[in-house]
Amino acid sequence: MATEIVKTKHKKPDAKKETLVLLDAHAILHRAYHAIPDFTSPTGEPTGALYGVVAMLLKIVEELTPTYIVACFDLPEPTHRHVVYEAYKAGRAKTDDALVAQIIRSRDIFSAFHIPIYEHPGFEADDILGTIVAQTEKNQDLRIVIASGDMDTLQLVDRDRVLVYTLKKGIQDTILYNEKAVLDRFGFGPELIPDYKGFRGDPSDNIPGIKGIGEKSATELLMKIGGVESVYKKLSKKEDEFLALGFKQRIIDLVRDNEEEAVFSKMLATIRRDAPITFAVPKETWKENLDAEKILTLFSELGFRTLTTRVRTLLGQSAELPLSPEEIIDPKTLRKTALALWLIASDTTNPTYDDIIQYGRARGVTTWNDAEQLIFAELQAQNLEGLLTDIEYPLIPILEEMERRGVEIDVPYLTTLSKTMHKELDALEKQIYVHAGVEFNINSPKQLGDVLYDTLGLKPKNQKRTATGQRSTRESELEKLADEHLIIPLILRYRELGKLTGTYVDTIPTMVGVDGRLHTTFLQAGSVTGRMASKDPGIQNIP
Repeated sequence: MATEIVKTKHKKPDAKKETLVLLDAHAILHRAYHAIPDFTSPTGEPTGALYGVVAMLLKIVEELTPTYIVACFDLPEPTHRHVVYEAYKAGRAKTDDALVAQIIRSRDIFSAFHIPIYEHPGFEADDILGTIVAQTEKNQDLRIVIASGDMDTLQLVDRDRVLVYTLKKGIQDTILYNEKAVLDRFGFGPELIPDYKGFRGDPSDNIPGIKGIGEKSATELLMKIGGVESVYKKLSKKEDEFLALGFKQRIIDLVRDNEEEAVFSKMLATIRRDAPITFAVPKETWKENLDAEKILTLFSELGFRTLTTRVRTLLGQSAELPLSPEEIIDPKTLRKTALALWLIASDTTNPTYDDIIQYGRARGVTTWNDAEQLIFAELQAQNLEGLLTDIEYPLIPILEEMERRGVEIDVPYLTTLSKTMHKELDALEKQIYVHAGVEFNINSPKQLGDVLYDTLGLKPKNQKRTATGQRSTRESELEKLADEHLIIPLILRYRELGKLTGTYVDTIPTMVGVDGRLHTTFLQAGSVTGRMASKDPGIQNIP
């Protein structure tokens, strides 16, 4: 299974090989822009897509340990595809101005991380990626990982030499495809992905394909016969064989009468490997010339508080900015100043010393005293002093006492409840196996989908798929089938009990202190809205 070999916790690269990560910058920025809230910097600059790019970059560094990193960009000029087909990508809405601004600004991020940029007028980022793959083909000691939110890049996968690290959902849920994983996912290899779009088309890019040929027919053509050229070669000589292979006459007629459309659509979907660039593997690793101060200054401008901590950890630095001897801050002063910062900038939740200094830096001051004065001056300007002194300050000792006191937990009762629930879970598991006629991993969405939709032949109305194309088994889909088969209510109950035991009944007793009480940490400035929060554990979320 593709997801078994390559999702989220990825294999470590071969120590003998160097790893080059190619960033499909535009695809990642677009995905991040639509996946992340409308973040803004302290000066009001839109930053959601930029935050996503940095988060993705840090995730890549942590999981793939790249030797080199390169970014590939689209340019605003029409590409060679627009020249031959004016309607290429015509259905797409105009790019938001906020995203355009972040695409431009992202170059500052790559510069700070010492990541070179490759681009060329008339060619898409995909073509730049394909050209780099082609120009490094003879270097068998170089492993290439293409990081993209665009599934089109899967056609560049080559055994275990060229892999695609793509986004399943949002910017954190990722999957790494090698050649076998592509085959498992689609039923055919990477080289046939353009042929698939030749028959099926691609609405997102306005590639027409053959009208009337859907996903199933296109896949069967590729699996039973081959690519576009192979299909038309056989069709011109042995049309009867198509019937023998199970194709309906309507499909045969559509394919035969639309050869020009299929060939043209395949051309549009094929990534070029001859863009007029000359790629050279960097002489130094991406980390050797990293400008840490430039990165942290940029993050301060953008308001990337949590990412600053991750970068410091990555660089082996302290997570907090160093204190000078005259800046040993009293904890009570720090807490009160942090509350003041939260009131004037509520998206800075749970402010730290680092946040206070970063807030000052973004406004031209560098010391604690100056940052503190700046914050309280802004508090006064926004007429929030009364809120701080009359409501927030009096809460501090109350919350401290609540944390000290804790909540009494009836551990024996939860232990008994756990045994009861696990007994019911075991019984449910056996009943589910009986109804399914086979044993399988009930917690695996893929295996559950195979049992429900293939083995049992259940068909939800308007069935939805996951981002990777799998048939969804989420609760909303199963509820559509509640009256169709006795296995469905059993599965829903199994999931409910699994959640209760795994998250609460079995877990809470392990967090109880020696006094028999559960002690949380209340977060007075823990949310953007002003609502109280808590952690270790999040006691407010326990049903």
